[in-house]
Amino acid sequence: MEHPREKAVPDHIRIVDLSCDIGEATTDAEEEVEAQIWPLITSANVACGGHVGDDRSMHASVERARALGVTLGAHPSYPDRENFGRKTLSIARRALHKAIVDQIQALASIAAGAGVRLEHVKPHGALYNDAHHDRALAELITSAVATVDSSLAVVAGSQSQLSSAALEVKLPFIAEAFADRRYRADGSLVPRSEADALLLEEEEAAEQAASLVRDRRLVTSHGRTLELLFDTLCMHADMPRSVERLRAIRRRIESEGFTVSSQARRMRP
Repeated sequence: MEHPREKAVPDHIRIVDLSCDIGEATTDAEEEVEAQIWPLITSANVACGGHVGDDRSMHASVERARALGVTLGAHPSYPDRENFGRKTLSIARRALHKAIVDQIQALASIAAGAGVRLEHVKPHGALYNDAHHDRALAELITSAVATVDSSLAVVAGSQSQLSSAALEVKLPFIAEAFADRRYRADGSLVPRSEADALLLEEEEAAEQAASLVRDRRLVTSHGRTLELLFDTLCMHADMPRSVERLRAIRRRIESEGFTVSSQARRMRP
């Protein structure tokens, strides 16, 4: 299923939802980094036990989301803490479905207990990358999401099988783009195992963010221009100098005349 092309953002729609994959800290230093990131974002994709995360970290993330008015989402993974969910896992379909359901439900339950609504689900790492191309896996993920709550939105790349699968079964869908990752020409991310997959230089990431919010396009790993529809602009908490990079991204977005707010998110039918 193809998505309609969108032109550059009209002058009267100049709001950007800035999201982050978070709740992944395992050390005091990493927790301090995340504490600095939370006030700078408007949506959060919170690790919920598959690649990292536990009840304590999920409770802390939910409380921060509630206190700061950050939109809360689940970030389930292949159940593979050893590899941080960054390797494709050979696992029976039923077991994977259950693992994804269990992760989403774990965060949803903690959120409900704090009076916070879980709004969306975004797969993590290899699960996200694999579902970009693998239709059967994409359908498994959308089935798991619907098993928990059919009003939950699925977050994925606009040119992915996961986006098409979500729209086909009428799950709400939020298109995502990354400010701090390199893209291939097909709209998929360059794997972290490859050189230059991460945009570590602050100005480089800020420039990609500006190009996305202003023109809905970026330059791929092979130097081609890629047009990319998106509703949320994401960055990562677990990359070096993530706080400095996020601040640079926000400064650049705001210098382009955009406001950072979760009100920018559209859930596509």
